[in-house]
Amino acid sequence: MVLKISRWTLLTLLCSLVLTACSIPEPPQQSVGTNITNQQVQAHQTRLQRINRWQLSGRFALTEIKSNSKDSAYLSWRSSPQQQDIVITHPLRGELAHLNISAQVATIKVDGEQVQSRSARDLLYQYTGMRLPVEELPHWLLGRLDPRFTQFHFDKQGRLINAHYKTSAGDHWQLTWFYQPQQLLPEQIHAETDQLKLKIQAQSWQTQPSLNTLVL
Repeated sequence: MVLKISRWTLLTLLCSLVLTACSIPEPPQQSVGTNITNQQVQAHQTRLQRINRWQLSGRFALTEIKSNSKDSAYLSWRSSPQQQDIVITHPLRGELAHLNISAQVATIKVDGEQVQSRSARDLLYQYTGMRLPVEELPHWLLGRLDPRFTQFHFDKQGRLINAHYKTSAGDHWQLTWFYQPQQLLPEQIHAETDQLKLKIQAQSWQTQPSLNTLVL
């Protein structure tokens, strides 16, 4: 069954526009490190590549820039080599959407309805009218380097703090990562095009192996 849903129906379901509990504070700017060596960067990336399972609990905020339409909600994201499992919740209304992505199929459940597609990106576009980088996000959330990144920089501890990325569909994303001083994984991730702005705040990380502290 194919659901015909207007552009912002899913995002309206996800959260009321005035959900102050879901608001994400603006983080302090990250400073670009000087004299960063390839060895520092590679050591950091090697630790990130060792993480094969993780769970992020936090919040997200999504803004359509032209209309200034805003939505926010709570997020639980479980990642493994086999699948991505993403649950969107509201503090009063409970679960609003459940997205599961495997190599074969993407499935979304919203308001008692379930729809499948071979492409998670196409599935979300069907619901929102927006091309969200759902297939890239598992790597972006950890701060992993991608060979398609351009104009990227690192902080003094070798962590990725900004980059540009062009998708196969031609969308240009500007990415920014924000960290606590001794943490391996980001506290916030911002992804922005000229049409959309996505912010994700991690309230907690769980990883296998457990690696969310820097080795200095």
